[in-house]
Amino acid sequence: MKSNVKKLLSLVLSAVLLISAFGFVFGLAADSVSSSYYPSIVIPGIFQSDEHLYDDDGNIMLRSDGTPYEKPFYMDATSDIVKAALEEAIIPIAKMLLLQEDKEQAAAKAVASVLGETIAGKLKSDETGHFIYNVQPVKYNTALSNLSDYDREYALNQIPLRDYASVAGLDHLYFYSYASIGNIYENAMGLYDLIQIAKKETGSDKVNLAPISQGGSVFNALMQIYKDKGLNLADDIHRVAFVVPAADGAAVLGDIYHYGLLDDDDALYGYMFPSLLGNDQEWLSYLITLILRYIPNADVNNILDIAVKTLIEDYLEHSTALWGLIPSKDYPDCREMYLMDDDDAEIRRQTDWYYGAQTSSRRNILEAQANGVEFFDIVDYNYSLYNICDSWNKVNADGIIHTDSESFGATSYGVDTPLPDGYVQNNTYCTDPSHNHIDPAGILDASSGILCESTFYFYGQDHEATARNDVIIRLASRILWDDSFKNVYSDPAFPQFNYARNSNRLKNLYNAWASYDVSSLSDEMKIEFAAAMEDAAFAIQSTVMPTEEYNAVYDRLYNVTYKIQNGASPSNDTSFFIKALTKILKFFSDIMLKLFGGKGYSDIFLNR
Repeated sequence: MKSNVKKLLSLVLSAVLLISAFGFVFGLAADSVSSSYYPSIVIPGIFQSDEHLYDDDGNIMLRSDGTPYEKPFYMDATSDIVKAALEEAIIPIAKMLLLQEDKEQAAAKAVASVLGETIAGKLKSDETGHFIYNVQPVKYNTALSNLSDYDREYALNQIPLRDYASVAGLDHLYFYSYASIGNIYENAMGLYDLIQIAKKETGSDKVNLAPISQGGSVFNALMQIYKDKGLNLADDIHRVAFVVPAADGAAVLGDIYHYGLLDDDDALYGYMFPSLLGNDQEWLSYLITLILRYIPNADVNNILDIAVKTLIEDYLEHSTALWGLIPSKDYPDCREMYLMDDDDAEIRRQTDWYYGAQTSSRRNILEAQANGVEFFDIVDYNYSLYNICDSWNKVNADGIIHTDSESFGATSYGVDTPLPDGYVQNNTYCTDPSHNHIDPAGILDASSGILCESTFYFYGQDHEATARNDVIIRLASRILWDDSFKNVYSDPAFPQFNYARNSNRLKNLYNAWASYDVSSLSDEMKIEFAAAMEDAAFAIQSTVMPTEEYNAVYDRLYNVTYKIQNGASPSNDTSFFIKALTKILKFFSDIMLKLFGGKGYSDIFLNR
């Protein structure tokens, strides 16, 4: 029976892929529009908007090598960066390495200056919160169907909502482009304007919104603008489908603004680099920890601290959009740290305004919900914050944003940390005692989130790969076009608790082999190949499959196709040399950490 189901799904998938190839690529979906659908506006995440650096004449500015400055940091040509680094930092760094001390923190300040100018030199804002350089997002003040091919494809590559477009039409899909490191109030006002444009273009009385990641902070500001203007959000908004929103900031950025980069000995010389570089470059991570000890321990910490302080104070402190990503719990202290000078008065006024919007967000949502706006939320969870900040192992998160922020208040105590023994479901926002909002792993209680009946959770999904989970994309599309889809009980195919997956690699591999001529294969290989393709088709069509099972399907298809191409199964063994090198470097790195903590080589020899 299962085999027959898989075969049927394989045929369905093939038909879907064929329709997609000839429909979406050539934009045919835009012709099948139904006026019964509300237009939907996507508010993308950080750096997903197409932005450019322009000169005074409105032309895209070119670097010294004749190429355009590229987002997100608009860095100079490599030769110019190297030249600046040599001119400003080489002498103080050489002195520090030679003398094994950084007198007056000269090397730390030089490194910080070069890094700051390289990464954010073109992104500075003035004392009113506006870019000093002419950085502007490409604005799409119309539906995707009216954009150029390039702009339409750019938008669809950022937000793969082709499922939505196939139903409601590209002329009902809008992409709100904004400056990620710009001004939060102006970003929200631009969204307000696009809402009015979409209503007028489509003749609809309301729109749907899909705030993604940083888009969650833009939506907070939008709600506050409605409140300030005495307007009713429900007059313009039908549905809101949050996707991993930074509704209460991002813990990673809050930690960096508040405490700086993680620089304790165990982190710097132990787990940080292996975690960031992964198994493929494990040897390099241990090499870095050994090389790092050529710098005295105190100076390593100074370089990190001064680099963060310089980057924020000299380049980023007037970006109110970035302040919108500081968690509300961190804002008061960070405000005291960075925004108390007299020339910060206008920035303080703006960030205080957003702080009010942020802390009122959940109350504003509940009020809008009572007025008829329908809210949904999609959350990644049980994935540690990146190991560069103080809270990396203290909160449940998706690598960047902590779960409390994304979920509007779900209860959890950390990655893989079970709820306490005897824990009883909170039920703060669920009035039906028959509902179970505790996840299968027993580490999260969704009932304390304000949208517990319409929030969907994906276990082990990291923030950066959210768009590669096609179930999340299908779910978001369904929410936007299907008004009969109301909550986590609407369709068993989309349960409240689901799993992480990387759909792209399996789909790409399946598509590459879908038309393969098997006539030259042995009977045994034909059977093996057909079974692997059948499993892949089933997995691709499924919406609920544990991560390990999904990955096993990919591994099986990869192994079979590799064997067809190369005549043998792939070898998962790392070369003997890399294995040996990794073990040697790890041994010395671990020994150094155990015996000397974070001391540099000179600290050890000079007994400092």
